[in-house]
Amino acid sequence: MIFLKGNLKMITITKIFKFEASHLLPIHQGKCKNLHGHSYKLEVTVGAKQLNEQDMVMDFGDLKEIVNKEIINKLDHQHLNQFYINPTAENMVIDFFNKINDGLFGFNFVFLDSIRLWETDTCFAEKRRIVKI
Repeated sequence: MIFLKGNLKMITITKIFKFEASHLLPIHQGKCKNLHGHSYKLEVTVGAKQLNEQDMVMDFGDLKEIVNKEIINKLDHQHLNQFYINPTAENMVIDFFNKINDGLFGFNFVFLDSIRLWETDTCFAEKRRIVKI
Protein backbone atom coordinates (compact mmCIF):
# COMPACT_ATOMS: atom_id res chain seq x y z
CA MET A 1 0.00 0.00 0.00
CA ILE A 2 1.41 3.38 -1.00
CA PHE A 3 0.88 6.31 1.35
CA LEU A 4 0.92 9.83 -0.03
CA LYS A 5 2.93 12.14 2.20
CA GLY A 6 1.46 15.39 3.52
CA ASN A 7 -2.03 16.26 4.66
CA LEU A 8 -3.20 17.87 1.44
CA LYS A 9 -1.81 15.38 -1.07
CA MET A 10 -4.15 12.96 -2.72
CA ILE A 11 -4.67 11.13 -5.95
CA THR A 12 -7.93 11.21 -7.90
CA ILE A 13 -9.52 9.21 -10.67
CA THR A 14 -12.39 10.33 -12.88
CA LYS A 15 -14.91 8.28 -14.84
CA ILE A 16 -17.33 9.76 -17.38
CA PHE A 17 -20.89 8.55 -17.90
CA LYS A 18 -23.53 9.54 -20.44
CA PHE A 19 -27.30 9.40 -20.43
CA GLU A 20 -30.21 10.85 -22.37
CA ALA A 21 -33.22 12.44 -20.69
CA SER A 22 -35.99 14.98 -21.17
CA HIS A 23 -37.22 17.62 -18.77
CA LEU A 24 -38.87 20.97 -18.43
CA LEU A 25 -38.29 23.65 -15.82
CA PRO A 26 -41.75 24.67 -14.56
CA ILE A 27 -40.65 27.73 -12.57
CA HIS A 28 -38.20 29.05 -15.18
CA GLN A 29 -39.35 31.90 -17.43
CA GLY A 30 -36.98 31.17 -20.34
CA LYS A 31 -37.17 28.64 -23.16
CA CYS A 32 -36.24 25.77 -20.82
CA LYS A 33 -39.77 26.04 -19.41
CA ASN A 34 -40.81 23.97 -22.44
CA LEU A 35 -40.28 20.23 -22.82
CA HIS A 36 -36.85 19.44 -24.26
CA GLY A 37 -34.04 16.92 -23.86
CA HIS A 38 -30.32 16.69 -23.27
CA SER A 39 -27.46 14.30 -23.87
CA TYR A 40 -26.04 14.54 -20.36
CA LYS A 41 -22.44 13.84 -19.46
CA LEU A 42 -21.60 13.07 -15.84
CA GLU A 43 -17.99 13.26 -14.60
CA VAL A 44 -17.39 11.55 -11.27
CA THR A 45 -14.08 12.13 -9.46
CA VAL A 46 -13.10 10.12 -6.40
CA GLY A 47 -9.91 10.44 -4.41
CA ALA A 48 -7.82 8.90 -1.68
CA LYS A 49 -4.89 9.92 0.48
CA GLN A 50 -3.46 6.45 0.03
CA LEU A 51 -3.73 3.76 -2.60
CA ASN A 52 -5.33 0.40 -1.87
CA GLU A 53 -3.54 -2.95 -1.83
CA GLN A 54 -3.74 -3.04 -5.64
CA ASP A 55 -2.11 0.43 -5.89
CA MET A 56 -5.39 2.01 -6.99
CA VAL A 57 -7.70 4.66 -5.61
CA MET A 58 -10.44 2.16 -6.51
CA ASP A 59 -11.29 -0.08 -9.42
CA PHE A 60 -13.00 1.85 -12.24
CA GLY A 61 -15.43 -1.10 -12.52
CA ASP A 62 -16.56 -0.61 -8.92
CA LEU A 63 -17.12 3.09 -9.52
CA LYS A 64 -19.06 2.28 -12.69
CA GLU A 65 -21.26 -0.18 -10.79
CA ILE A 66 -22.13 2.43 -8.13
CA VAL A 67 -22.92 5.22 -10.59
CA ASN A 68 -24.91 2.96 -12.91
CA LYS A 69 -26.96 1.61 -9.99
CA GLU A 70 -27.62 4.96 -8.33
CA ILE A 71 -27.99 7.26 -11.37
CA ILE A 72 -27.67 6.01 -14.93
CA ASN A 73 -29.94 2.94 -14.82
CA LYS A 74 -32.70 5.01 -13.20
CA LEU A 75 -32.56 8.15 -15.35
CA ASP A 76 -31.37 7.14 -18.83
CA HIS A 77 -34.13 7.77 -21.42
CA GLN A 78 -36.51 9.03 -18.73
CA HIS A 79 -38.46 12.23 -18.16
CA LEU A 80 -36.64 13.86 -15.25
CA ASN A 81 -39.73 15.64 -13.93
CA GLN A 82 -40.89 12.22 -12.74
CA PHE A 83 -37.96 12.26 -10.29
CA TYR A 84 -37.47 15.97 -9.50
CA ILE A 85 -39.95 18.81 -9.01
CA ASN A 86 -37.57 21.22 -10.73
CA PRO A 87 -34.86 19.20 -12.52
CA THR A 88 -32.19 21.85 -12.92
CA ALA A 89 -28.61 20.69 -13.33
CA GLU A 90 -27.90 22.25 -9.94
CA ASN A 91 -30.63 20.26 -8.16
CA MET A 92 -29.61 17.07 -9.88
CA VAL A 93 -25.90 17.44 -9.14
CA ILE A 94 -26.64 17.82 -5.40
CA ASP A 95 -28.78 14.67 -5.44
CA PHE A 96 -26.22 12.73 -7.51
CA PHE A 97 -23.40 13.74 -5.16
CA ASN A 98 -25.30 12.44 -2.13
CA LYS A 99 -26.27 9.15 -3.80
CA ILE A 100 -22.79 8.41 -5.12
CA ASN A 101 -21.22 9.42 -1.82
CA ASP A 102 -23.50 6.96 0.01
CA GLY A 103 -22.61 4.26 -2.54
CA LEU A 104 -18.92 4.63 -1.69
CA PHE A 105 -19.53 3.50 1.89
CA GLY A 106 -17.26 0.56 2.59
CA PHE A 107 -14.46 1.59 0.24
CA ASN A 108 -11.69 2.38 2.71
CA PHE A 109 -9.88 5.69 2.25
CA VAL A 110 -11.98 6.61 -0.83
CA PHE A 111 -14.05 9.79 -0.92
CA LEU A 112 -16.14 11.55 -3.52
CA ASP A 113 -14.16 14.62 -4.56
CA SER A 114 -16.48 16.20 -7.14
CA ILE A 115 -19.04 15.63 -9.83
CA ARG A 116 -19.88 17.63 -12.94
CA LEU A 117 -23.13 17.29 -14.81
CA TRP A 118 -22.92 18.63 -18.36
CA GLU A 119 -26.24 19.59 -20.00
CA THR A 120 -24.59 20.78 -23.19
CA ASP A 121 -21.05 20.95 -24.56
CA THR A 122 -20.62 24.36 -22.91
CA CYS A 123 -22.74 24.23 -19.72
CA PHE A 124 -22.33 22.21 -16.53
CA ALA A 125 -23.13 22.27 -12.82
CA GLU A 126 -20.53 21.05 -10.35
CA LYS A 127 -20.51 20.02 -6.72
CA ARG A 128 -17.21 19.64 -4.90
CA ARG A 129 -16.39 18.33 -1.48
CA ILE A 130 -15.55 21.14 0.90
CA VAL A 131 -12.04 20.65 2.23
CA LYS A 132 -11.01 22.46 5.38
CA ILE A 133 -7.43 23.68 5.26
